[in-house]
Amino acid sequence: MSKKQKRLERLCATPSPTDFTWDELLAVMEAAGFRAACSGGSHYTFEHTSGPRLSISKTHPSGILKRYQIEAVIDALRRVGTIKDN
Repeated sequence: MSKKQKRLERLCATPSPTDFTWDELLAVMEAAGFRAACSGGSHYTFEHTSGPRLSISKTHPSGILKRYQIEAVIDALRRVGTIKDN
């Protein structure tokens, strides 16, 4: 199993991970075809090549994602077909 697949499975685990980092998020989103843009500060917009967008703030100082952020990321990945509904 590839590192990308392991990260994606960890992101989608139940219960949600409490230690998923910002760097891991960037890797997952890039692998799914999203491009990150930051116009300053901590607000990032992830835009997929097919159009869907996700706006999210980088958590400080820990860099660990909050549960609601993980849920928003999973929803965005479902919308582009990276994660299939069961």
